[in-house]
Amino acid sequence: MSGNIQSIKNYRKLRVIGRGAHGLCSLYQKKSDALNKKVVIKSISLECRNETEKKAILYEAHLLNQLRHPNIIRLCSSFVELEQLHIVMEFVDGGTMDSMIRERNGNKMGQDLILYYFTQIILALNYIHNKNILHRDLKTQNIFLNRKRTIVKVGDFGISKELSSKNVASTGIFNDGDIDVRHWHSQLLIPEICEGRAYDIKSDIWSMGCVLYELVELKKAYDGDSFPSIVLRITRGKHGPISAEVSSQMKQLILHMLELDERQRPNTKDLLTHSLIIQKWYEIHVNLGRIEPPMME
Repeated sequence: MSGNIQSIKNYRKLRVIGRGAHGLCSLYQKKSDALNKKVVIKSISLECRNETEKKAILYEAHLLNQLRHPNIIRLCSSFVELEQLHIVMEFVDGGTMDSMIRERNGNKMGQDLILYYFTQIILALNYIHNKNILHRDLKTQNIFLNRKRTIVKVGDFGISKELSSKNVASTGIFNDGDIDVRHWHSQLLIPEICEGRAYDIKSDIWSMGCVLYELVELKKAYDGDSFPSIVLRITRGKHGPISAEVSSQMKQLILHMLELDERQRPNTKDLLTHSLIIQKWYEIHVNLGRIEPPMME
């Protein structure tokens, strides 16, 4: 939390962007900023909340406050005013990856561009996984791009969870009773969740497989006419087809991440040393200059 005295009155509201996991997101300008820099503020009501609910709502600010990575949306400050928690975050003006995909109208991207985007997502996830944090809602709607669409940033950690000693079993995984599969509209379904099984950071890997599939095919990996039909496709591993023109290496990378058995999925370090990824990783490091290579044990 920021130590400075702040008020929402110090910001000029421009427009509503949408709803996050717990609150309303709007675009603002700080009134005292001569550069008219824009920020995103997520405003979350704390009224009529019990202590457990308040703790869950405040957790997003706690998580964001400890994350510092060029491929993760940065928290600028946060404050509580009149029973409202306001989380001030950087504004990334290139839109979401989901909107970029829809704008392409079926015009598929080349493999180099796909890997350029996807490697940055891996770097972000590798960073949070090294901090024992699980994103739990990784999807193209929560991945943002700068105006030039050269830098990718992962956001919306509203339902993230830290793998602390309180919720990690001896096996290094945790059972999570706070995810209800009926809330599929706001949470990306994962085989482990659909089947009510324990899961770990490999759940994020499955979600990354869905993101990569969507970048390649410009459509969702799992789709259906109803909620039960989507769950059935996920639990049976019945993802959409992969086009014949996709390289065998790319196809195998997608399939590896979409393994139903989470133990068979790679981790982020495995992904960063994949033959398709490692060259792109160093290219990104050189071109952007400020993306540090992750520690490799």
